[in-house]
Amino acid sequence: MAKIRLRKIVPDALVLAAKKGAYRLYNFTDKFFTGPFDVYDFQTTKVINKVLSRNSNFIDIGAHKGHILRELIKAAPDGKGFAFEPIPPLFEKIKKQYGKKVAMYNLALSDAKGEAEFSYVVDRPAISGLKERTVQGEDYHTKQIKVTIEMLDNIIPADIHIDLIKIDVEGAELGVLKGGIKTIKRCKPYILFEFGLGSADLYNTTPEMMYDLFEECGLSVSTLDHFLKGRAPFDRNEFIGQYNKAYNYFFIAYDVKRES
Repeated sequence: MAKIRLRKIVPDALVLAAKKGAYRLYNFTDKFFTGPFDVYDFQTTKVINKVLSRNSNFIDIGAHKGHILRELIKAAPDGKGFAFEPIPPLFEKIKKQYGKKVAMYNLALSDAKGEAEFSYVVDRPAISGLKERTVQGEDYHTKQIKVTIEMLDNIIPADIHIDLIKIDVEGAELGVLKGGIKTIKRCKPYILFEFGLGSADLYNTTPEMMYDLFEECGLSVSTLDHFLKGRAPFDRNEFIGQYNKAYNYFFIAYDVKRES
């Protein structure tokens, strides 16, 4: 009851400011540390260990420095893995570490194939992407590089069942999903994805678009925490609220029937 009364007297603007402050703290730790130090990465690892078996097949889109890829390989050492990373220095590093264990691709994914300019943030590659992002109060060294773009459906063989897809592409999530929609509809994998204001809006992507695409594929959406606790997935309005009020930035899409 006290929690409800407190929520009523705290202005929405203050709540939103606190949420954005927490995300800035997340960005700070991401800038200065490597490895799964934040709660979302811990939850991601828990989900991976919960849903994958030794022979599961997985995809890591936006493999970055490979710390989530490492967890995927550990959870499914006998499965087939596919990893995508468009930034050449990062790709070469993870290829040396994991190239014998998974199929590696030095390219970006979207809903069309070709070439594009890619904004590579040299001193903070985690916020690199097809669209240039700005972080208030920060001045980063950014350079434009040419990257190859492909569609996921053109790469994943139709006879391979995919159990899990992790997506971290700084706002370009919808294009990635559209380019892999045949694979997603066929396999109905668990999809772990980042989605939030400040990145997705650069691509004119709305939470309505994301929710409707997942619904078309027969998938429901929740936070990692709710999924791990066995709570019901969000309805459309709840997911929209999560995005617009910046409550969460990391989500999971999954087939509810598989969990029942």
